[in-house]
Amino acid sequence: MSQERPDEQFAFAVVRRVLDADVRLHDTGGRQGAVDGIVTYPDGRVAALEISSVGPEDEARITNVLSRSQSRRQLAGISHHWYVQVPGDFHPAELRSIDQAVLRCEELGFDHLSDAVGHGHTDLDALALRHVSADAIHTTSAPEQATRRVYVYRRPPGGFLRDGIEPLPDELAEMLRTTTMQSKIAKLVRSGLDERHLLLLVRQSAFSFPVYDGLAWGGPLPSRPARLPAELSQVWLLTGYAAGGVVRATASGAWFRDHPYDKAS
Repeated sequence: MSQERPDEQFAFAVVRRVLDADVRLHDTGGRQGAVDGIVTYPDGRVAALEISSVGPEDEARITNVLSRSQSRRQLAGISHHWYVQVPGDFHPAELRSIDQAVLRCEELGFDHLSDAVGHGHTDLDALALRHVSADAIHTTSAPEQATRRVYVYRRPPGGFLRDGIEPLPDELAEMLRTTTMQSKIAKLVRSGLDERHLLLLVRQSAFSFPVYDGLAWGGPLPSRPARLPAELSQVWLLTGYAAGGVVRATASGAWFRDHPYDKAS
């Protein structure tokens, strides 16, 4: 069985495909303060790799749970499919309240949670105030011909695109000055290797809305150069969305967008 965590397996696969290099787990066997991985290029050069995540941790809980279930919940007794959106800080334990709300809406004859607000149903009002939405999806198939499901998704971030991804150099530089990122950089330095890579798994609220949108969905890269600390050779920004691939900032200030998902395993 692999000793790599799921996030490490994912990150290592991305680095292998982009750099066409060998990536091995290094933080194993009781090594104290070791970097997560060692990258070996075809020409023999070696680099240190550290993996971290950025953005509110609350987002990870509901995102991981919904990913494992493919955003589907089977619920006995409902007449329609339902499409539900929840905020990023919605706790997985609260998903039961979604089931109860859907059943309650059908019992009361509401096709939309928003329609039930203000009618004295405090449980439904409470969910709506938390920016939960729920909408019935009517289909032509008979109930016995299809399993009715509740589809639950994380509400996407919203905002104005304005300058697009242009603020990324400043937002990334500020992020790399945080205590957490400084500790990751220090670990890379202690590796003793001259080439040091920091790979960041980016949650939706880690950057401003237009910057995250540009990272996740592709498009032009910043016109201004990256500003990395002298200790770093590259920073990788990975949202997990295929459209955006992975964005890399290098010590020279250059930006690259690679698409590892398009390559064969």
